[in-house]
Amino acid sequence: MTGVNKIVHTCVWISNIELTKKFYIEGLGLHHTWGFTGGDGVMNFYISGEGGAEIQFKYRPEETSNSTNPQSRNESGMDHLAMSVDDVEEIVQDMVEKTKCKIVVDIFQNDETGVKAAFIEDPDGHVIELIQYLGHGKNSKV
Repeated sequence: MTGVNKIVHTCVWISNIELTKKFYIEGLGLHHTWGFTGGDGVMNFYISGEGGAEIQFKYRPEETSNSTNPQSRNESGMDHLAMSVDDVEEIVQDMVEKTKCKIVVDIFQNDETGVKAAFIEDPDGHVIELIQYLGHGKNSKV
């Protein structure tokens, strides 16, 4: 039996497709890879960065961010999405300027694990961890 070879995608519900695209594509510089609208009317679009793993976003046009549907209220149990970056300070500054996103946990460095990181929120309150690998510590091989 073989194990998992790679992460394919993470799927999250969103409330505003245009704000989400602006945040992830224009802000973070990820790329739209494909999408479709299912028979249930749910719009799906996928983005990725280097390495091929994707994030799938699901949007139901008739629902609003004030909907009682838990999928639209961010109660899916997802904690955060983690993404590696070359310079966390530059990316956080750029994201705040471009998208006015909220910083959940400001930039910090952990020499034991070998990372510098920060946590920000996307337009739907999903927490995004931006990780810069420093080349030393427990995560230096990543």
